[in-house]
Formats: sequence, structure tokens, C-alpha cells
Amino acid sequence: MGSLWRRASLAGWLAFALCGATAVVRASTSRVPGPEQRLSPAERAEVGRAAAAEEPGWRLRSRHSFPGDHWSQDDDFGASERSWAVGEARRRGVPVTDVFDAIDAELHSAPVQPPRKATASPCKPRPFYD
Repeated sequence: MGSLWRRASLAGWLAFALCGATAVVRASTSRVPGPEQRLSPAERAEVGRAAAAEEPGWRLRSRHSFPGDHWSQDDDFGASERSWAVGEARRRGVPVTDVFDAIDAELHSAPVQPPRKATASPCKPRPFYD
């Protein structure tokens, strides 16, 4: 039983060493990503205006999808906005946070008129589930 145990132990240490060597090789040959591209002030304003132009459609679809349920309407609107922001960030090759910052800056650049909102809905779980 002793020689079997030594062979198993040796095989384990060899596997461990192989995994470690693979990790070292992969880490030493990987490329460092370049700095992220950021939105310029002009692009930031353009993205904010584009999101503001899309917002009435998102709100209308949310009202049709969830009539009478304001919390779900806001939740659905947020999902539409997020989907658009992720797509816009990918298209422009910038972080999603830049797109959301542009939307926020545009939203707070002037007094908000309904149906736009500059607030978030509180977390309000439904009292029942169908």
C-alpha cells in the first residue's frame, strides 16, 4: 500500500506543478488592456439627448404592458433604459457608466417635466403573486 500511496502523491504533486506552470505562462503572456475610451463632452450631450428622445416610447410601452401598476411600469422602463444604455455603450466602445452619466446629466440639466422623472421608485414588492 505504501508504493501505491507514493505514486498517487507524486501524481498529485505533478498535476499541481503543471497547473501552476500553466498559470504562470498564461499570466506572463497575456496582454494588458489599453485605457478605456471615454465619451467626450459633445458625445455625452448627444447620448443624453438621444436617451431623452427615446424615453417617451419606453414609458408608453411600459404603461401598455403594466396598466395601473406604477411600480412595474417604472421597473419595465428601467429595463428598457438599461438595455438601450448597454447597446449604446457597446456601439461606442465606452463604459456603460459613461452612458448613464450622460443620461443623468441631461435629466438634471433642466427642470423635469412629466412624464419624465428624476427619481427612482422605492422597492415595493407586491403583496400577492398571481
